Amino acid sequence: MKKILCATVLSILSINSYAGGVCDNASKEFSAAVEVYKKEGGTAFMKRILKNGPLENDTRSLSQAQSLAQIEQFFGPIETASILSTKELGSKSCYIIGILEYENGPAFAVANYYSGSKGVGATSMFFQTEPEQILPKEFLVQ
Repeated sequence: MKKILCATVLSILSINSYAGGVCDNASKEFSAAVEVYKKEGGTAFMKRILKNGPLENDTRSLSQAQSLAQIEQFFGPIETASILSTKELGSKSCYIIGILEYENGPAFAVANYYSGSKGVGATSMFFQTEPEQILPKEFLVQ
């Protein structure tokens, strides 16, 4: 009985540490993409976000850079960014909500990262300038 209990506990701990690793890796990938964005622009940002994922080099996914260009028209150049929240979705997925802070206002980014055969890459990404469209109510009102 003790062996079964120990094996179960070790299995749960390894799953949790692996899932935590997925979000850690996804956060690092998102932060690296932001640095690319600051230096090379929205298209390079989207290429970096999608790197290692199933949508890498997908032209429809890369067209998300147009959304960033529209945001930049109103809010100016990106200055900084941070991750507001990460949530493990299974053992290989991580849902990230980030804030992109531009010269004249913020935008919010939502990405789902997946740990696949090539590494950790985004399977989806979208942007919104209205926090209530993305953030849970608990984030906005306490």
